[in-house]
Amino acid sequence: MPILIYKSLFLTVFASLLLTVNNSVAVEHNHQATLAKETSAKMMQTDNCEATDITCAKTVTSTFAPNGDLWRLWALNSNLYFQISTDNGLKFSAVNNIAIDKEKISARNENRPKIAFDKYQGVYLSWATPKEKKYTADVRFSYSSDYGKTFTKPVTVNDDNLLTGHSFNEMLVTDEGDISIVWLDSRLAYQLRKEGKKTNGSALYIGRANYRKNETNFSNEQLANNTCVCCRIAMNYNNHGELAILWRHIYGDNIREFALLTLAQGENAQKIPYQISYDHWKINGCPHQGGAISINGNNRYHMVWFNQGDAGKGIFYASSNDQGRTLTKPISVGVHSAQAAHPHMNTNGNNIDIVWTQFNGTEHELWHQHSTDNGKSFTAAIMLATADNGSDRPFIIKKDNVSYVSWHRPKRGHLVQVL
Repeated sequence: MPILIYKSLFLTVFASLLLTVNNSVAVEHNHQATLAKETSAKMMQTDNCEATDITCAKTVTSTFAPNGDLWRLWALNSNLYFQISTDNGLKFSAVNNIAIDKEKISARNENRPKIAFDKYQGVYLSWATPKEKKYTADVRFSYSSDYGKTFTKPVTVNDDNLLTGHSFNEMLVTDEGDISIVWLDSRLAYQLRKEGKKTNGSALYIGRANYRKNETNFSNEQLANNTCVCCRIAMNYNNHGELAILWRHIYGDNIREFALLTLAQGENAQKIPYQISYDHWKINGCPHQGGAISINGNNRYHMVWFNQGDAGKGIFYASSNDQGRTLTKPISVGVHSAQAAHPHMNTNGNNIDIVWTQFNGTEHELWHQHSTDNGKSFTAAIMLATADNGSDRPFIIKKDNVSYVSWHRPKRGHLVQVL
């Protein structure tokens, strides 16, 4: 789907969306890249797709399990489905229908089901289910202790029982089964509106539980207020086991910038999030453009984001050696005239990979850049693939020391390619 076409409340926001950026960056490939393209080509189909076929899905979420299996998850017709690959995405198992009661599942653009694992064959699912009133939803969760054979009855993570917004959930699970789910929550805005007070944006909440320890009631804690209401959240664990969370925040009079908070403990715990971007995007609407964060072995935070501000337009990359207190000078990524957008990234030691999409007027393009010196320089960007019927967001997933890009192309297939 072109970046300028968003079927949402803020459709007109992107009528003039253009990006200002440079070409920089690069990548090397091995034989698996060609095999992955061939596999994707075999998945092409007509418009008459099966009810469970992944090509009918709008979004696909992929990740590697601790044993090396690649899982992919999608939603169709109020059902969740998954497949498993034992050869890094070249071939997948038969489609598995997750045996839970049907319910509406948000699965579009920035808002999609999530999957995670522990080291004991545990599989964790989280999603947002829309409610009867527009722009309302609950965050939902289900758990499998037997590697996906059975799943628990879904529970609602948010504990306020209010008909308001709870969505754009992200989830991380430790090897020992400690669950952290963060989401955008509108309970405070709901209550303030009932009091006749003005509100701006939503709030960032976190819920924690551990099903392996029979801690099945999710805590609910507010981490920040005045967050943008519909941009995905990004998070990663740092070298101290602390959760670092990156999101789009509202500063002042509708200035939409990125903020970063590390959930440290003790007297030195960070109380107020650091502002990461200073692009001055003033907009009374939601960009539907989340960022990404990856923390390497030296505890350096690497981040990418998109803005369309007075001071900065397009995709930007920067890093921080002090958890966001100070940043390197942002580097622009992609091509302004080609609508570069939706960046994602990951790190492998000093190697950094960034992917994003562009649009050439008829097709979406998947682009990639690579750095081998911890982000100091990037080789020239190259195009990896195209999509002729819209596209999902691209994501980088990692297995051992190898990075792969996961990119779903509706009505065409799901591409998994080594970077």
